[in-house]
Amino acid sequence: MSDDTKHLRSSPRSSWVIALCLWIGLIVALFGILPERVLSMGSSAFIVSFGALGIWRWSWGGHHMLRAYTYTRRVFPMIRRRAEADRDVFNRPVAVVVLSWKMGDAMNGAVYANLFRDILDYSRNGVVVASVSSPQDIALISHVHRSIDPDGYIRLAFTMQDGTGKRSAMADALAVLRDIGVPPDCPGILMDGDTLVEPGTIRRTAPILLHQTQVGALTIDNTPLVAGSTMDREWYRLRMAQRHVYMSSMAMSGRVLVLTGRWSMFRTQIMTDPSFAANLLEDVLHHPRLGKITMLTGDDKSTWRWVVEQGWDVTYVPDVVIYCLESLPGKGFFRDTIGLQKRWFGNMARGGSKALKLGPKKLGYFTYFALLDQRVTMWTPLFGIVFFTAASVLHDPAFLAIYALWVAMTRSVYSSLIGFVAQRWHPVFALLTYYGQVVGAVIKIFVSHNPNVQKWTRQNTGAKKQAFDPSTPRSGSKIMLAASVAAFVSTVFIISNVSSSSPRFDLRTDDITAELIHGR
Repeated sequence: MSDDTKHLRSSPRSSWVIALCLWIGLIVALFGILPERVLSMGSSAFIVSFGALGIWRWSWGGHHMLRAYTYTRRVFPMIRRRAEADRDVFNRPVAVVVLSWKMGDAMNGAVYANLFRDILDYSRNGVVVASVSSPQDIALISHVHRSIDPDGYIRLAFTMQDGTGKRSAMADALAVLRDIGVPPDCPGILMDGDTLVEPGTIRRTAPILLHQTQVGALTIDNTPLVAGSTMDREWYRLRMAQRHVYMSSMAMSGRVLVLTGRWSMFRTQIMTDPSFAANLLEDVLHHPRLGKITMLTGDDKSTWRWVVEQGWDVTYVPDVVIYCLESLPGKGFFRDTIGLQKRWFGNMARGGSKALKLGPKKLGYFTYFALLDQRVTMWTPLFGIVFFTAASVLHDPAFLAIYALWVAMTRSVYSSLIGFVAQRWHPVFALLTYYGQVVGAVIKIFVSHNPNVQKWTRQNTGAKKQAFDPSTPRSGSKIMLAASVAAFVSTVFIISNVSSSSPRFDLRTDDITAELIHGR
């Protein structure tokens, strides 16, 4: 990684110290304002509703973290030792498809220079198909290729994008790769044009793929290089840390849930299969209410599902990192993060719906349950805020102080555990965790009721194509969304009223508890 991008990996130390002091100060302040009347846990209704929910979510999250820790510290090191002892998996031909949409000269120069060096580090036989947006891109990339590979070990080909979307661009590039011809059992890569790799990336991932004959594809750890504020940078870093934990956990079952478009490796026999590209172009979701929905975004979900449908395992390499150049669109933190999450969670909702149809035997039971869990957990982060808001309105405002302290403490613990497993942490992670859970839940609820809403951030794909049957009435989406939200809020209000009306569920003076809380 170049010196001019190293500073983008993490926030300045000063921001770390300031955030830590502010967060500790907030927790201390919440303890200070907490009334001496505290919550009695005697109500059975409260225990069943809130306690059971907490046990479920914390045990599920803890289970993922334990699996992730086991995989990264115990299971995967053994896999690596065995793979690197197999000398037959080195020096194979390499095929790479790069999707570069209006990246600019500086970005293209850095990305392709790093890629060519990485290929030569592993093999003297490579093919790169660059999907670009202008003749200027072709000239620049060709110049970089000649300067790094003057002997021509790497064959370079180009396709021109028309701006209709990543799926069509990828299918065109894969068609060129088939025409060129590559051996069937070699490493192939699909990557974005803003991903920086370093020498050793292919050399350290190809053996993991090729040695395990049941593995059809894999993906690796991502480190974001973020231009922007501390909040922008740490929001991306938290997402990548959570991704690392979740990917590591799912890898224990041989079924990670996505093959990220940033950088994923496939067996070349998969990439050159005509049905692999056809699936990208023709992938649709048959919705019971909206009819046929054409998948415009979420190509990495489609490629993952195709690989799984063919009976391959998909895994994760936790000790190899690629660097993703990220930046929020510039419309403001909240607007930008909401827009990105609408696309990501929409892809997750549509892809998850299709994947569940494969059934538990094809997916694996743990993977199947994980996908089912995604359908439920869009509601659970909202239970606490609605419950305690209702209790504060119906009974005592002190419930909000209790909730605020609960959030501060639990998100501190959760984000610290994420940081421990992923080996990356910042004090602002706790706040961003809560933001991501609550705002993310709202977005997930919206996209689950509006699966036809999809659009790229930098391409106007959603406006150029009909993602759904225009003859299908869509007013029902708003009605069902409103009904679902109303039912949820009403249920929580009823639970909070029943719970907090109990004589044993109240805010009462308790000298012993006050002593514990206030140190008296």
